[in-house]
Amino acid sequence: MPLLYLVFSLAKTRQRRDGFARLFVRDRRARRGACDSFLQSVGFVPVWRGEHSRRTGCPVKLSTDIGAMARCMNGPSRPLAITALFALWLAACHAETRATPQFEPIGPACVPHQQDLANFLNALPASALASVSRVELPISTIGELPGSGPVLEISEDGAWLDGTPLAGRGAPERALALQARLAPEPSGALGKAPALYVAAAGSVDVQTLRTYLSGIAAGSVLRLLVRMPAAPSTQATTDNDRAREWSQKLLAERDPRERERIAEQAYSEFSRCEGVTNAVLGVRGLPASERWPKLRSSLANALPSCRCDQLSPALQALFIAEQRAGTGTLAALPLAFLRDERCGASMPLRSLNKLLAQMEHFDAEFAGGFQRDALEFEKVLTNERLLNYFCNALPGETLAALARAKATLYWRVPGSESCEGWRFEPLSPGAPMGTWRRIPQAGAAQAPLAFHYWQAAEEVRIFGPLTSAASKPTDEHGWPCDVTLRLEAVDADFIALEHGRWFFNATACRNAPVASELTGCAVSRGKAQE
Repeated sequence: MPLLYLVFSLAKTRQRRDGFARLFVRDRRARRGACDSFLQSVGFVPVWRGEHSRRTGCPVKLSTDIGAMARCMNGPSRPLAITALFALWLAACHAETRATPQFEPIGPACVPHQQDLANFLNALPASALASVSRVELPISTIGELPGSGPVLEISEDGAWLDGTPLAGRGAPERALALQARLAPEPSGALGKAPALYVAAAGSVDVQTLRTYLSGIAAGSVLRLLVRMPAAPSTQATTDNDRAREWSQKLLAERDPRERERIAEQAYSEFSRCEGVTNAVLGVRGLPASERWPKLRSSLANALPSCRCDQLSPALQALFIAEQRAGTGTLAALPLAFLRDERCGASMPLRSLNKLLAQMEHFDAEFAGGFQRDALEFEKVLTNERLLNYFCNALPGETLAALARAKATLYWRVPGSESCEGWRFEPLSPGAPMGTWRRIPQAGAAQAPLAFHYWQAAEEVRIFGPLTSAASKPTDEHGWPCDVTLRLEAVDADFIALEHGRWFFNATACRNAPVASELTGCAVSRGKAQE
């Protein structure tokens, strides 16, 4: 009694006094939870390990290791924590004469259950689901469950691929670093994964997103991660209910270290097997992407050595939650449509928050009709539909956006399978006029060649060639070549002209049919200059 009085008097705050009082409740599970909470309140995180005495129900490992744990404690809470350890020991053992409750009957009756648990664990994927910890994701009410795959986190001042920062002082430099990080992957490796997930802050605009997407291979499947409102919790009354409660905490918690603490407490409640405890403690401190594969392997090795009465069937819920840890409130939406040049022309400065609000409006407006046609969610919000709905820039708008960005467009050389790249260089930022300059091909001996351009709504005037570096598009004199090209249409890969096409990348140009060759005096003048 003097010892208990001492602890009670040291627990100066009401919270600590209430926690100490709960150490003596009759329910064993509640008492054990109270023990954990009380020790944490005084600066000590308990680790429950080993068997429990069948005679007293007392934590044997704790009772034999009190001295060792006490010697490891430092700081101003040491006296209180050491005393609390003795109080915990007394409280855990008081008036306990029955055996520790078993999860299943002892003997052959529970062996099939143990095998089912091992089979269930082995059937789960070896890789964890996508998880986000560095970026505050925007809230959305639409989306589907994310799968496994690398995660690109993007904020206004940084980016991370699977938790590793991308070097660079701005988005263009970090996009190049992203391209270098993904380059060593075997051809098609990203396509085999369910997706590459992009987790961007709500304030990031479409132009910045597109800059990062330029560093990702064209064949990659892209998904945008958003956060959905958390589901309300319910009161737990059974082991399965308690396991679901722990699972919800694991799924919703964003901090990896906090998830570790939650998981360790959950496993201690539903397992009395030291092998399982060692497996859980063995992955402490690992990165989130490495925790589940290592834990899955360790648990698979540990389960056969456990007695079946030491394992609760509720562990299945924890296994699922571990594999999906941190993703309980995450959802994924299509993102590949933003790679289209028409999106860059239609909404370059639109924030992700605004775009998501418009996507929710699109879903609300059209989902009813699609559901009447028995179409599922993923067939309502598709890249094709989102592209047509949001990225409806006209050919002239698309070309103007590319010119402002000093983009390089490609066209097929007549009578050849080769393509040439020509870059737009505006006279001043945002100006509809400037210089259209040929980019020298690697290893090819080509003389410098350039024309001026002047763009109207749906046509562009090309005149030149330039004979002086001081020439400006506002100069008035006779040009050997002066032609107006009408802009007819725009596609994912090109802008269609009245005669020929301008392609957005060299690959699309080389794969184009002969009918797409550019014609006119600008082309023939270029050939004459060679």
